[in-house]
Amino acid sequence: MKQIKVRCTDPFQAYSGTNLLYEVKEGDELTADLYEETEEYFATDSQGREVYVGCLDMDGNLVLSEFELVEEGAYKHDAV
Repeated sequence: MKQIKVRCTDPFQAYSGTNLLYEVKEGDELTADLYEETEEYFATDSQGREVYVGCLDMDGNLVLSEFELVEEGAYKHDAV
């Protein structure tokens, strides 16, 4: 699975009614996984909630939403 590392450029939150779906603060760095079926990237916020990061356009170019690319091909490392 392709991964990217991104940094939040503007803080934002998403709600469903009064329920907080996710929250990302400016400067937060997240590792996002590509969901190949829809060509969308998703990461998790500090509370483990799924966050939409961006997608690939029709030409395969990365389009980010509220984020900037830090690193392509990033890998998640589990603490030992």
